[in-house]
Amino acid sequence: MKQSAAAVGLALICAITSVEPAHAVGTAKSTVKPPATHTGQWYTTPEGCSYSRAKAPGYPETWHLILNPHHIGKPAAKKSCPATL
Repeated sequence: MKQSAAAVGLALICAITSVEPAHAVGTAKSTVKPPATHTGQWYTTPEGCSYSRAKAPGYPETWHLILNPHHIGKPAAKKSCPATL
């Protein structure tokens, strides 16, 4: 099986720096959503996953994982945090 040069390069960088690939965070599935009464921009689940609200005209609102939520006083996202709610 052939691998692209980018995939090989990413694997090498991850091995050298002992960093996991970017897709490792946000791969879990969850149905925990903020209550309908939540009006803030950010939401943190009971598991400690922090999300930011997004809403485009004509589309329903979505919640997106914040990888580094230190600006709201929360710890970095874990592997178990879903990418979106």
